[in-house]
Amino acid sequence: MERAHLIQMANQITEYFEVYPKPEALDGIAKHIHNTWERRMRDAMKNIIDAGGDDLKPLFLEAMGDYFKGPKSEGRRATVNPREHAPGGAQPSFANGGGDAG
Repeated sequence: MERAHLIQMANQITEYFEVYPKPEALDGIAKHIHNTWERRMRDAMKNIIDAGGDDLKPLFLEAMGDYFKGPKSEGRRATVNPREHAPGGAQPSFANGGGDAG
């Protein structure tokens, strides 16, 4: 994939998340890249960032800086499986069959 196209996609993702509070935006950008980009795309982006990250938005660079450092043992939110017992009285947001159906 071309460098210019990866940069364009990264900046579009960042524009989407810019309206969120910064911690949520950083997390959202990193999760989006991790969950939707192929490994070769992530590797190419790491090379772009390592070469200076020209033309990438600062918020994206910050999110990817944390992402490429790897998981942290502190400060991460717990992942909850909504199909298991709901924690603290909360109810899962979707039916056992998936989706938003009740």
